[in-house]
Amino acid sequence: MKLMPFLVILFGLALVPALTGNIYLIGVFIIVMYRMICAVGLRTIFLSGYITFAHGAFVALGAYCAGVLAKQFGLPPIVTLPAAAVLSTIVSVLIGLPFVRLRGVYYSMASMFFCVALVSIIQIFSFTGGARGLVAIPPLAGNIYDTYYIFLAIAVVSLLAMYRFEASRIGITLRAIAQSHDVASSIGVNVTFYRLLAIGFGSFFAGLAGAAFALYQTLLSPTNYGMMFSIWFIMYMFIGGDDNFLGPIIGVIIFVLLPEIGRGIGAYAPFLSAAAILLVAFVFTGGITGIPNTIRRIRRKGHVLKLPWAQGGGKHGAS
Repeated sequence: MKLMPFLVILFGLALVPALTGNIYLIGVFIIVMYRMICAVGLRTIFLSGYITFAHGAFVALGAYCAGVLAKQFGLPPIVTLPAAAVLSTIVSVLIGLPFVRLRGVYYSMASMFFCVALVSIIQIFSFTGGARGLVAIPPLAGNIYDTYYIFLAIAVVSLLAMYRFEASRIGITLRAIAQSHDVASSIGVNVTFYRLLAIGFGSFFAGLAGAAFALYQTLLSPTNYGMMFSIWFIMYMFIGGDDNFLGPIIGVIIFVLLPEIGRGIGAYAPFLSAAAILLVAFVFTGGITGIPNTIRRIRRKGHVLKLPWAQGGGKHGAS
């Protein structure tokens, strides 16, 4: 994948505060960057062929780690953000270790269990705010503009790191594992190591994004990190296109901004999202970023279907 479209998107995000003074819109684009990092982090894990429903749990883990460290211990963001990312990485690897040998739906079921379990555990402890949530968290920055550019810096660093990870030899190896677990093992690839590496790397940025967003919101509720939260990241990836690094990014941009655009049509807004999902599911099966390839494939099929008729017409004309 060429890097230019990715850089154009980041450049466009950098111009948002200059183009609008609307604090609400700036907040919407902060959500875009937050979910963008999380969705690409999920795709990093997906490179090895795993579909995980626990990704939202590691976002929540990073969020609560940063929130507790900031509120209970008064630590600054420069400490809480990396600490939250590291915690998400360690827990994801420890949780993944006993389940990483599972394949297909069995791994997905195990990850689903962990997602539900973590949200339940968060509600047990008083220092996390229990079921009521954690409030009065010290903010990430003094104003919305500083917060926005901190998020932009985090997004640039995170996405570039994950892009480089995917383009490296490690990313190529993960794709080989996804193609055939047995073949990769037969040529000496340590499948368990590489899959844990992908899980840890993707979860690091999920925890980082969750931590930054927690300090932006200054409040947390465990109900925000349920199963549907994780499912949305899967939808961003597949609807945007799981075969392309830009896929999750495009998926997030469309499905976060589409409801905002649809506010003008009131009750019909959800139908915009539903129509887009159905269009991708039944027509553009490669996702939004795969539309050009789908169109080329349709044209090729059309050409093949017309070819016998064209040849037959030519023969009749010649005779």
